[in-house]
Amino acid sequence: MTDNLDMTKKIKILLSRNAAAVILVLVFISIYFFFRNTDDALLNFGTTGLDYLNREYYRWITCLFFHYNLGHLFVNSAALLCVSSLLGSFLKKRQFLFLFLSGGVLAEIAYSVAVSDRIFDIGASSGVFALIACLIVCCLRFPEQFHFLWYRPDVIIVFIYFIFANTSVTAFLVHTFGFAFGILISFIMVVAKRFKKN
Repeated sequence: MTDNLDMTKKIKILLSRNAAAVILVLVFISIYFFFRNTDDALLNFGTTGLDYLNREYYRWITCLFFHYNLGHLFVNSAALLCVSSLLGSFLKKRQFLFLFLSGGVLAEIAYSVAVSDRIFDIGASSGVFALIACLIVCCLRFPEQFHFLWYRPDVIIVFIYFIFANTSVTAFLVHTFGFAFGILISFIMVVAKRFKKN
């Protein structure tokens, strides 16, 4: 009985610490099952080249919440949850959401400017790469606070995601932009002393 209570308590703590990421994943899942036709979601909510965007700038936000298929949804959600567990000591929930959204949106804007063709992009990966950049900034800025073991599952998943998520030119572009803006935003947060102090 005590083991069950301890496990329940651990789950509650885990969910509380990662509440922002859990909420985002639940939104991703809900949107995926609500919009079953991925082609429609891509055409109506995905980011594309600036010449083809038709001034529908809301796409820079909406594209972050749509995914191509269950595999795409699962991989992005797993990476988001793992990055969240590693950044929990440094970011408040609203900072986590801010970094995900701002890094993702700026990456999608840059993608629209960079792409001259009508090539669409959807997925949370630009925001996830912004968060991975933040994790690297935190590792460099606060090395004494990273006492976790490098063979932890969340560390391995984030590393594998970072290396192998670039499955196309579109993905590589969006991820690079997300990572670059994540570095910039995180650096500003370090200078402004916006990270939590342990």
